[in-house]
Amino acid sequence: MRYASTLTRTGLLAALTATLFVACKKDKEQNGPSIVVPNETGVIAGDQTLTPGTHSLHFKLVFQKGSGKDDADLKDFSFTFNSGGGNTTVFANRPAPSGSTFTFDTTFEVTGTNGQVYTYTFTVRDKNDKTASKSFKITFQDTSSGSLVIDSLMNAGVTNQADGKGTYFRYRLGTYQLSTQDRTSAEGNPSEILFVYYFSSSSQRHSIISPAILRDSIYNTTPVEWDNPSTQTTTFRSVQASVSFDGITYQGIINAYNSGTDISNEFTGNGNQRAECTTGRLIAFKQGNIYGIVKVNSVSATGSASLSIKVARP
Repeated sequence: MRYASTLTRTGLLAALTATLFVACKKDKEQNGPSIVVPNETGVIAGDQTLTPGTHSLHFKLVFQKGSGKDDADLKDFSFTFNSGGGNTTVFANRPAPSGSTFTFDTTFEVTGTNGQVYTYTFTVRDKNDKTASKSFKITFQDTSSGSLVIDSLMNAGVTNQADGKGTYFRYRLGTYQLSTQDRTSAEGNPSEILFVYYFSSSSQRHSIISPAILRDSIYNTTPVEWDNPSTQTTTFRSVQASVSFDGITYQGIINAYNSGTDISNEFTGNGNQRAECTTGRLIAFKQGNIYGIVKVNSVSATGSASLSIKVARP
């Protein structure tokens, strides 16, 4: 009996040890690699609409090893594009030049006809075979017929930037290109800034701000203070729940603002020139004769967000 009891205890201990071992094996901290697009002038930050013809595209991506303690080094990366006839491989499984982080920077010309769409996809893989991908859709749309055109910048990743002054959304009249900038770059074209994304570490709130109000005394000594006399006033309104960002029309963008709800109580002292960004929210805006709509795709507790924007070309 004593022998049997000893066997039972020994078997139970072995079973528990095996169970604990299996549990430990499953509890790995692997976040997988990530891809970041730096907010630099001229770099493609998201989906874009261009006029038919030849354009220069500048892609710059930072590939990063996962932050988990069990994440593996980066192994390789790939680049493909699709012009409507299936994927074409530019290169596949090119060895990563660094296991922790590296930058891929490329500029090339592309020619598109009216209605043509190019999708460029970048993928990175680590030695655990975990992957991350980022795609950019470039649409060519004819404007010569006088048709009503919507310009867009989709899934733009934004932060307060290294200088802590936020991310600046630029709209270039003439080329009708939407892009993001940091403060230093925005100083070169202040009248073309539609709004500024900023995350407040004190209130833990994400928001978009009219560039003109950053001259107001309420912003004195704050990181985003911007005493530039050439900045323009942008006003915001909350969009009705019935509005669909994906299917919105040219006139629908204008109507979204005109029928929108006043937001002047969201941030004290800002009137309707600052709107809070929460995941899923739609915000309409107006600057002079420019009407637009913003979709907040996501926000993070660490001070970053993903925004998509559509503008009814004036």
